[in-house]
Amino acid sequence: MKYDVIHARELSPDLAGRWTEIQQSDSTLASPYFCPEFTKAVAAVRDDVHVGILEDGGRIVGFFPFNRTRGGVARPIGLGLSDYHGVIVDPNAKWTAEELMRGCNLVRWEFDHLLASQKQFAKLHSNVAESPIIDVSQGIEAFESSRDKSGRKQLREAQRKREKLEKQVGPVSFTLHTQDQDILRQLFEWKSLQCQQTGTVDFFALRWCVELIEHIHATQGIHFGGILSCLHVDDTLAAVHFVMYSRDVWHSWFPAYNDDLREYSPGLLLLFEMIKTAADRGIQYIDLGKGISLYKKRVMTGGIPVAEGCLEVSSLRNQFHHFLGRVEQWSPQSALKPVLTIPGRMIKRMERKKRYE
Repeated sequence: MKYDVIHARELSPDLAGRWTEIQQSDSTLASPYFCPEFTKAVAAVRDDVHVGILEDGGRIVGFFPFNRTRGGVARPIGLGLSDYHGVIVDPNAKWTAEELMRGCNLVRWEFDHLLASQKQFAKLHSNVAESPIIDVSQGIEAFESSRDKSGRKQLREAQRKREKLEKQVGPVSFTLHTQDQDILRQLFEWKSLQCQQTGTVDFFALRWCVELIEHIHATQGIHFGGILSCLHVDDTLAAVHFVMYSRDVWHSWFPAYNDDLREYSPGLLLLFEMIKTAADRGIQYIDLGKGISLYKKRVMTGGIPVAEGCLEVSSLRNQFHHFLGRVEQWSPQSALKPVLTIPGRMIKRMERKKRYE
C-alpha cells in the first residue's frame, strides 16, 4: 500500500469523486461526516486539515481526513464537532492502522467517535458506546408501530402537548428548511447559553465553529448539506434543529428550543415533524449522536457502535505523554502530591481546549 498526504484544499474534483464512490459503496460510511464535502467545509475555515490517500496498484482505495497539529499528532476532522470519524476505504483494501500512521507521518491519533466496525482499530478501543438512530426507511407508520409502551405514550403525550400549545398560545407551523440568518443566529444564542449553563466548552464562541456551521447551512448539494428546521407558534420561534445530511442520512447536530415554551416540549414536537418528513423523503435513518438521554431512548430504533481510543507509534512525544500519566497516577501516594499533580492538570486543561481549538 502506498500512502500520500495532501492539504484538504488540494482535493481535486477527481479525488472527491473517487471519495464519494467509495463512501456510497459502503453503507457503514453513510453519515455526512464521511462525505468529502464535510472535510472540504472544515478546510474552508481551518488551515490544519489534511487528507491521507491510500493507493494500491496505482488505484486509489481510501482517504483518511484529519486535523494535524505539531509533532505529528492528528485529531479527528472537525475536532470536537465530529460525531463520526474513520477511514473512508474500499472494504477489500489490505491495510493496517500502524501502516496508516507511518504512511501519513503521524505519531498519535486520539479518537472518540470512531466507527467500531473498522476492525483495523479494534485492539485500540478503550470504550464503545452507541450513537442512537431513528430508522425511518420503512415509513412513518412502521416507525410508530415499532415503539414500545413508553414510546407510544410519548407519541400520545406529544400530540396532547401540541393541541394544548395551539389552544393556549397559537397555531403551530413547521418549516423543514429556512435560510433565515436571524433564526440561525438565535440557534447560536440558545446553544451558547446552554453550553455556559452546563459548564461545557462554548464552541459557539469560537469563530471557526460558527463559520463551519454557516458554511454547511449555506450548502444545499444533492448528497451533502445542512437543514435548518424550525417550529413557530404564531410569529414566535418555538424550536430550531440543525442537521447535516448525506444522500441517505440526516445527522442531528444542534437542537434548541425557546425556554419560555418549555412546558409544551417544542423541541420534541419539532423532532417528530422532522421524523415524518424524513420518512416521506426516503431517508434511511436520522442519527441522534452518541449518548443515551431519555428522549433518545424513547425515539431510537437502534444504534451504531462508536469507539474511543488512541492510535500511536513509538515516539519521544508519546513517551513523554505516558510519563506524565504515570506521574499523575503515582502522585496521590506521594508527599509531593501538590507539585506532581500540576503536570496532569495542565495536560487535562490542554486536552479539553484542543478538542475545539
